Amino acid sequence: MATSRRLRRRPAATFEQQALALAWGAWVELGTSGWTASHGKWAVDPEPLILFTAFLGDSDPRLRDEATDWCIRNWRQVSKVRLKNLLRRQPPEVRDAFGEFAATVGAHAGIAWPGATDPRRFKVTGRSKLPPLDRPSLVWLRLRAVFGLGARTEILRFFLSEEGTRASVSAITSASGYLKRTVAEECESLERAGVLSVRTIGNRFDYALARPAELKNFVGELPPVRPDWTAVLNVARELVVIEAKALPASPRLRGVKAKAALRSMQSDLESLDIGVPSTDVVGSQIWADLKVLGDATLGAWSLARWHADA
Repeated sequence: MATSRRLRRRPAATFEQQALALAWGAWVELGTSGWTASHGKWAVDPEPLILFTAFLGDSDPRLRDEATDWCIRNWRQVSKVRLKNLLRRQPPEVRDAFGEFAATVGAHAGIAWPGATDPRRFKVTGRSKLPPLDRPSLVWLRLRAVFGLGARTEILRFFLSEEGTRASVSAITSASGYLKRTVAEECESLERAGVLSVRTIGNRFDYALARPAELKNFVGELPPVRPDWTAVLNVARELVVIEAKALPASPRLRGVKAKAALRSMQSDLESLDIGVPSTDVVGSQIWADLKVLGDATLGAWSLARWHADA
């Protein structure tokens, strides 16, 4: 009966509300003080979530403050190098918003996060606490507790997320948030240790897990949903931005903006195996198509449903 009730739930009305529900669901798994747990079957990746939460900012001050509180208490769980590399790929509005967030964390934790600008007024509450790492949703933090913060851990995370895949250094680099040279060196080390296998195709080295069953048994329970959070939250951000820009616009201009948004999201949607609506349609139809796409993706994610099962 519980399953049927979940299936009848509908996503929130706006993309912004859906994005906030997704962010809250992930943060509650990490231990922030929130209302309900919803994303226990999702493996949470902290750095993309931190950047996205900074972007949401004043949309939900309580979410921003609870996430800040968590980061002040648990900054050792966060990779500063990965934050820096992921931040470089974000648009200016995310980098600007993260500057204040990073400065606020730094002012209270005594650390220097990349891109920090000026802190906002903030009072530490201490309500947010890191739960035991044996939760399936915290598998990536558990991986860090075993292998440390660094590219090696993110390489293993990539292969545990993409079961059965074989990938080039470039593909692993894009997903890991570390520099290509660092990823190549760590892949070579893991191959020498027998953790990865390698296949040479011309000048390219393609890697895969050599003994996936042994690694999974060692790491512990994996949740069923292990998404590429950078791609997921990039799509979520674009939907929030286009909604704010397009709704006040005329129907014709709304269609133009919707078409530009779909093009901007294309690579992230493709990496998530989500079909992109045709941009050949015009006017109100392309905005309607974008709304359908948003509800099928961000709307489903906000309810802790992976889009493939929505």
